[in-house]
Amino acid sequence: MLARNEIMIKWSLYTAAAALCLLAQGAIFQRITLWGVIPFLYPLLAVIPATYESPVAGTVFALCVGVVCDLLLPGSPPCLYTLMFPLAGLCASLLSQSVLPAGYLCSLVGTAAAFILTDGFRCFLLWMEGRSAWQSGAYLMLREFCVTAPLVFPATALFRAVARKVHRLYD
Repeated sequence: MLARNEIMIKWSLYTAAAALCLLAQGAIFQRITLWGVIPFLYPLLAVIPATYESPVAGTVFALCVGVVCDLLLPGSPPCLYTLMFPLAGLCASLLSQSVLPAGYLCSLVGTAAAFILTDGFRCFLLWMEGRSAWQSGAYLMLREFCVTAPLVFPATALFRAVARKVHRLYD
């Protein structure tokens, strides 16, 4: 079991890696448009660290990413990411512990699940308001995922390096 200061160091390193990705999102990727969408790194930040951690820890980290995302993106429905990212983090953590080993493929599948959950829930909210958005929402989700999918590989490498460093230090 990790000591308290070791846990703080571990999550500080994960947070620093996520902050680096947030900086890249704001400074670089906000200015790139492909197929009418920008690369969207937030689902990656919720899912990839969760694949290297336990379901509880991965879910809590994804919840924190969801809160940050909701605060940074005021145009989205209230609490959309706060509700969906913990579910995506839990799914990714359970996926890495039972089906796929943590790594690039697991991160890619988890990221696809995160996009499906968030965009599917957004379509559901629009449907509840009386607007039909299933087809356009599915097309938007597909474009967002295709534009973001190549970024799964460097993000996975970053979080894998953090996970290996942390777990090697304290094992």
